[in-house]
Amino acid sequence: MPPLNPADIRALTFDMYGTLLDLEATFAPAFDGFLRARGAALDAAEMVRTWEWAYLHEGMVDTFLGGPRTPFEQLRRSTLSQVLARCAIAHSRDDIEELLTVRAAPSLFPDVIASLSALRGRFTLAVLSNGDLAALERIVSGLNLPVDRTISVEQADCYKPDLRVYRRAAELLSLAPGQILHVAAHAWDIRAAQTAGMRGAYVDRHRIPYAPFTGHSPDLETATLPELAAILT
Repeated sequence: MPPLNPADIRALTFDMYGTLLDLEATFAPAFDGFLRARGAALDAAEMVRTWEWAYLHEGMVDTFLGGPRTPFEQLRRSTLSQVLARCAIAHSRDDIEELLTVRAAPSLFPDVIASLSALRGRFTLAVLSNGDLAALERIVSGLNLPVDRTISVEQADCYKPDLRVYRRAAELLSLAPGQILHVAAHAWDIRAAQTAGMRGAYVDRHRIPYAPFTGHSPDLETATLPELAAILT
């Protein structure tokens, strides 16, 4: 692809979980209390990361199998139970529900609101996430996220990184894929968006090199959202 020209971009799509929403801040405090109550000397933040990879993997498997999409909230509950079982932590269905609803505290990364506010008006802003649409809309509304659209993989009936997700997002935004810059803290998400024809901006929140030894690279790479906003505005 030619070098990115911000003037060619009409919309930005943002991954939610791990890019806008801080998963460790959202779930680790509740996980920590749960583990301590059971005498488990495990790192709650590491468990959140393990669980994240587990549900991402299951979402990909769900798509590869080719059937109707299993709801994301169902996958998250199932995989959290599997992670706890693997660690020999006794738990019930009610425990899982409490950890993911009652005791969770949805938290954005500190740079999100100001950065998206700076970008809004110059571009159409949309969430593009593996989350179920109703759950995403509750988060967007509850956290006053300054975006114009909420797009879920539910609207493509498959999970990222299936290319149908990104192409469906372009259809919903009434834009060509090349007019959209997808923003994520996950290299696999950026690679998929680029393969679907979008441009990709990698926000290296977790200090993880972007796809080393593969020859792949994002169109933009920054450490934070304010850096990205400064480049685009």
